[in-house]
Amino acid sequence: MTDFNDVATETTETKTSRTHISDVSQVSQQAISNEKYSRELCNRLEQIAADDTLLRQYRITRYDTGRRLTYNIEGVYPHFEGTATFEVDKFIGGGFAGQVYRVKLVDIDLTVGDESPLQIGAMYAIKIIVPPSGFSETFRNAIYWLAYQGPFSAQVNYAAARVGVLWQKLIRRGAKVYFGTENAVVDTYATFYDPYMNSYGEVNEWVSGRTWKFEIDDRVFQRKKLGVAERVIRGVQFNSAEYLAKRSFMDKLVKLFHDMGAPELARQYEWGTMKSQPNALLRLDNGKQSPDNLVAIDFRAGLALLPYLPMSPADFKLIIQGLLRGNLVQFDRGNLKKFDQFIEKYTIYFQDMQPVIDELKQREQEYRTSLPDLTHHGLKLLFSSSLRRSVRSGLVDGYQCHELVDDTTAIKLRKSALLFTGFYLLGALPVIGRFLRKLIGNRTYAKHIRKVISSRSYFRKALRAKMAIALINWYRDGRVTQERAESLVNQPARFWTQAFLCGWLPPTWHRFFTDGKYAWDSIKYALTYPIRFYRDAQFREDWLMEQVDGGEKEGMITEQEATSIRESVADPFIQKYLKCVAVHICTLPITQLVSVAVAIYVMIRFGETWQKSIAYGLGVLAAFQVVIISPGSFVRGAYVVYLIIRERNIKDYWVAAMISFWKYIGYLGFPIQMVAKFPALARLMAGRWATSMVHMIPVFGERGALAEHWVFDMFFNIPISIRRWFKKDSK
Repeated sequence: MTDFNDVATETTETKTSRTHISDVSQVSQQAISNEKYSRELCNRLEQIAADDTLLRQYRITRYDTGRRLTYNIEGVYPHFEGTATFEVDKFIGGGFAGQVYRVKLVDIDLTVGDESPLQIGAMYAIKIIVPPSGFSETFRNAIYWLAYQGPFSAQVNYAAARVGVLWQKLIRRGAKVYFGTENAVVDTYATFYDPYMNSYGEVNEWVSGRTWKFEIDDRVFQRKKLGVAERVIRGVQFNSAEYLAKRSFMDKLVKLFHDMGAPELARQYEWGTMKSQPNALLRLDNGKQSPDNLVAIDFRAGLALLPYLPMSPADFKLIIQGLLRGNLVQFDRGNLKKFDQFIEKYTIYFQDMQPVIDELKQREQEYRTSLPDLTHHGLKLLFSSSLRRSVRSGLVDGYQCHELVDDTTAIKLRKSALLFTGFYLLGALPVIGRFLRKLIGNRTYAKHIRKVISSRSYFRKALRAKMAIALINWYRDGRVTQERAESLVNQPARFWTQAFLCGWLPPTWHRFFTDGKYAWDSIKYALTYPIRFYRDAQFREDWLMEQVDGGEKEGMITEQEATSIRESVADPFIQKYLKCVAVHICTLPITQLVSVAVAIYVMIRFGETWQKSIAYGLGVLAAFQVVIISPGSFVRGAYVVYLIIRERNIKDYWVAAMISFWKYIGYLGFPIQMVAKFPALARLMAGRWATSMVHMIPVFGERGALAEHWVFDMFFNIPISIRRWFKKDSK
């Protein structure tokens, strides 16, 4: 929901040039894959998939910029109903909880209510509760089914969709009690159902903000000793104002959740999950950019928490806390008794929100009784016929949303407990359970399958539609160019061969193995890039400007800091730094070449059998990955020592000399050396290095998550804190 997250979720459409010395493959990729994103291509492929003669609708997984979306919306508070048309301005990203878009309201027509908080022409964030990734959706739904034995409710159940926004609206008012302002929580306006995506969604306030900037802190060890209260008061003194303010904000927010009776929602802001930090942003859209100008933006959980499947360090604590509350599984269940106590205590703040409170209690009841939820209902399902009817109705709603059943079958399932039980158990069959359900329950789908089997022309049309949807995703991921996508849609043999052999590979690998020109350009660029970087001063300066532009856009440096760096680019020290970066790039392949050569020698010299040779070779390669000083880092450090001797200048190089010899972190030698003279540039280069390293980690490597800041501290703030100790002791 943020300008910052516009960069976080890169597609071919939004990709910017963000190269870094630690990954030459990225360099080559970005240098040759900057072709303009074609929405027209996606539209043409989507039209192929939307063949009117096909009985089954093949759908895209997300919307493109410019798409107009018309929904029947229902307001949260104040309550209103009507029809609204939004125009997609940008796809922001997607995770387990759904996909987010920045949209502009084009038109609204109220049918119930006299006023709406939505303004024509204004920007909003809409969240559709279905992931754009098929794997994410399958994994999320599987975890949820294990927890509650039903489909993911927020996507398919009206009451569940309403409960999420009602809690958010009330927590926003609760924020006024704890933070003095409702603006500490993003506003929410309405819910809707998207019939194309088969999912409910919500309309929220659009927030322009950033997660955090990487702050230079040479007192990092003292920072960790501060208490919660001191962190806010003394944050600026310890040079980590945003980091400390965010931790204090999230701690306080978690307490608010618990006090309001929403302990499971608090997981979205538990610091120890290591992935909750992006859910709190520093606002940039109200002119107040102080560290405490924070806002909570995400109130939709994506993954249920099972007692035997913790997914983060904090989950172990949360599982125990849940068990003590009597909850074996956790997701978004509230404690309405505690909620009532909170409302009673702060009645003055909620006097005007009684309709929201009443609806929350009603929808909570409907939501909780729409799932089997054995860990909560237990034996009640055996003895309560009304509960069984409610669960059956809720599950059938989910089946309809997923198009497993048509309207006729849905009526039969609601009426017949026996028929419903058989249909429900059919879903337990691995692999084919869903297919059989759809075949039995959806007559249109069954007719589609019969025609696929009996008609060759119909089969070809269905296959081409499926290929068209896949090629849209391939094109967005950068697996194919526009030209190749247009070609492959008419060549099923080539397409399915690529899908089978390369479809599971990372996008760049897929394209490398299937696009000869791309492969050759990648190799050529990777080989010539270090040479150009070393020999061409203008090339190096252009590279630095790209880093500055990217860092400014991502919030790592301010506009003023970016301007200062641009004005200082001719400084001799910065020019020396750029030259050393070039040398560092040239040292990148040294370790790999030496390790392969040594591995081959050991395999030939000591491998008595083929199995032993492979084992020795893999052992050598593994050893080179974990050694502290590698051939490449040794050459890098030796070059810095050479500069010291040649220039007879140890003052400007001693920190870089100490660090450059170490593997992985050696690239930070000169950024750390620059801290005193060019702190903004030093922070920028170290921050971009940290993010490029961390983002390779699945889940926990998300932009703005805790691991990102840990790496920055470990390889930047800790070394300069140690350096400060040395200076202090030497005085």
